Amino acid sequence: MEIESIKGKKLNKGEWAEFYVLLKLLGEGRLYTADKLLRKNFSNYLDIIRVIRQELDTIPIDYIVNEGNQTIRIEARQEVLREIPMADFRSNAVDLFNGIKDLKGNSVPAPDSVCDFARFIYVSKPKAPAVKALKKMFGGKNDIFVEVRDGQTAIVSIMGFSIKSKFGQNPTLFNAGSSSQFLYKIDNCNKDLMREFNDISDGKNRGWSQCKTFLQTHNMKLSFVKAQNPVYESNMFLVRESMSKIMAWCVEDRLIHAQGNFEVKETIERMVEANPLSVPNPDVYYEKAMKDFLMAGFTGMTAAQQWDGREQVSGGYIVVMEDGDVLCYHSADREAFRDYLFRNTHFEYVSAKKYDWSNIIEDNGEFYLPLNVSIRFNTHTR
Repeated sequence: MEIESIKGKKLNKGEWAEFYVLLKLLGEGRLYTADKLLRKNFSNYLDIIRVIRQELDTIPIDYIVNEGNQTIRIEARQEVLREIPMADFRSNAVDLFNGIKDLKGNSVPAPDSVCDFARFIYVSKPKAPAVKALKKMFGGKNDIFVEVRDGQTAIVSIMGFSIKSKFGQNPTLFNAGSSSQFLYKIDNCNKDLMREFNDISDGKNRGWSQCKTFLQTHNMKLSFVKAQNPVYESNMFLVRESMSKIMAWCVEDRLIHAQGNFEVKETIERMVEANPLSVPNPDVYYEKAMKDFLMAGFTGMTAAQQWDGREQVSGGYIVVMEDGDVLCYHSADREAFRDYLFRNTHFEYVSAKKYDWSNIIEDNGEFYLPLNVSIRFNTHTR
């Protein structure tokens, strides 16, 4: 079986993390779960039976753990290709992590020795496509498929995991795009103010802090109209009927009113206090709604594509920690993971030019302003 070398190939650290997880799981043979603060739970773990990858278009490859003799047996079409000590996977995981963690730049190469090992274990695509049959069965956002045995119940199952890494740039949970804009009507605006506002710049970028001051100085009040993209509006409706109003409040808070503390948790605390939807039990309602949105975004919902309401991760979520440890949340840890997302994400300012927002537009004598943010994981876990 001819395998192309990945020597010299440059990928971002999040993409290398997927190959790192493969090496780490096969080297250790066990995947520990995390609590809501992303701390290792030593009493709750999954034993790795095999990892399933689709390196070639038509041939899935199984990496089977043999705990008895501490080896990994590599099979394709039930033919044994190689049997390799688990220690080799462990050492190459360490070499990969140490080799890329401090490299600068958006895309970086892996050490040559790790690339040679990748070829030896039939890996030509560090970010390998998932096994097609499993991807069709389980959904589209799984980065790795693993057969596991639950350490507490001894139940054996195949799980699809999405992988997030904390040793590169903090990953985005919900990406901004031209399809994720929220549209607000502006009171106390006219054509002269619109032109003056749209001409604001700090010399290099949009100068949003000056834009915000301009809106406040001229008492230009915003009121939410709709999500610009009907698909996004529909997707949010599936999360919760009022979700677009909740998100629009958070976006306006982030870009117009908040002086700091842009974390999702603190934003929702401000929303609870304001209670703009006049709901009973606002402390429960808004937090649950936002957790539902974060979970939907993590497991497959986007602003651009029609969503069917299904979570596209079958088993759980693997997190690569700053120190190289690998932890997971699986289906039984759903509430802990929802809480983790809520406590460890923030609303992020995004480029006005790139995502085509921040200019006032006129329509039939009325004035409107599109706003946009992304949601990104925090640097530090809490």
